[in-house]
Formats: sequence, C-alpha cells, structure tokens
Amino acid sequence: MYLSRIALNTKRRETMRALSSPQILHGAVERSFDGDRQRNLWRIDWLNDTCYLLILSAKQGNFTHIVDQFGYMDSEWQTKNYDPFLLRLKTGQIWQFRLSANPTHSSFEGKSDKSERGKVFAHVTQDQQKQWLLRRSQTCGFLLDENGFDVTHSQWLNFSKNKKDKITLRMVTFEGILTISNVECFKQSLLSGIGREKAYGCGLLTLAHIRGVNDGKDIGNKKTGIAGTAAD
Repeated sequence: MYLSRIALNTKRRETMRALSSPQILHGAVERSFDGDRQRNLWRIDWLNDTCYLLILSAKQGNFTHIVDQFGYMDSEWQTKNYDPFLLRLKTGQIWQFRLSANPTHSSFEGKSDKSERGKVFAHVTQDQQKQWLLRRSQTCGFLLDENGFDVTHSQWLNFSKNKKDKITLRMVTFEGILTISNVECFKQSLLSGIGREKAYGCGLLTLAHIRGVNDGKDIGNKKTGIAGTAAD
C-alpha cells in the first residue's frame, strides 16, 4: 500500500471547480493507475495555508496529470510505502487521528417504493455526527472518548455525477484521539475506509504521532504532512 500527497494550487480555476465537484477529482485519481480499476481512498487536506490531495492506494500511481491540471508548475508529488507503518500498529496504541466522512442514517419514513432498504439521510448536527462515529468505532477496531474528539469542519456538497444524476452529501471532518482496540480490524478500517461516499473523498482515516506516546518514535511524520506513514 502507498500513501501519496499532491499540493493543489487553489488559485487555479480548474482546481476550485474540482474542489466543489468531487466527481472531477474521483476521475482524476482513478486515471492515475494502470491495470484493472480499483477503488482508491482519497481526501482533501489543508496544512497551514496549503491544500493537498491525499491518496491511499494498493499500487504506486502516476499523478503527473493531476499536477498539470490542478497543481503547481514544476512541483512533484510525494509517495510513501504504507506497509511498514501498518506493521508497527498494535492494540492499545493511542494516536491522533483525522477522518473526513459522510455520517448518515437510514429511515423508511416517506419511502414509497418496495425496496427493503431505507432512505438515506445525512446527520446534520455535531452531536449526531459525533454519535455516528462513536457507534462506528466499536466495529472499526478503535475506541473514542466522547470528549476526546470533535467535528472540525462540515459542509454540504452538491454536484453532478453525470447528466442525469445529482449528488448531495454532507462531508464532515473529525479530529481527536483514538485508542486501537483490535489491531487487525483497525488495519482493515484504514485500508477500506469508514462510511459511505468513498468515491467522493470520504472515508480515509489517517494517524499522527503523539509525542511521548506509543514507542516514542516520530511515526506520524508531521513535518512532511503525510500523516500515518513511517518516518524516514
């Protein structure tokens, strides 16, 4: 597995259009890999005043077209091997985390068709959103303290998937402290993502080292901004 980071130039019109329409970035990410199409996790991150595209993938990608279309002239992307980091994870470790997700719930209220599935609604209040992640954490291999994490950003995204389908989703960014309770289950959550709408920049969970916690080494590598990768 590989975790890559690409700086995006938000002064470019193409970049701002892509940030408001995740379908554009989804297509750009998928075009970065040869062979059979695979679902790769990605997320938009901000570090200080710089916007980055993070991508978690099974194969190394070629992101030249993303840099050319949305990045800075003559800039390069960064890619790190994710596997050494995964091997160092253990049950009981405590990490800082960041997750952009699409907290939702299902309801049969107002549903007129015969589908066995309920209609999906977004959680809109911070309390609802936090309760969603608390419930999810129990099956995703980590523990949360209700006062140990928060919603740091929340926004509606409205965009076109194609000429016929319109997408509306609520994207929420969580940040705080977690404890690994089941390391194998937790690794799967890192690799598969958490929640719905992963094609549109939701679901990617990343970690950063808390100084003096776990094994005392700077695994999170905040200096480079690629959280969740082993330091060089």
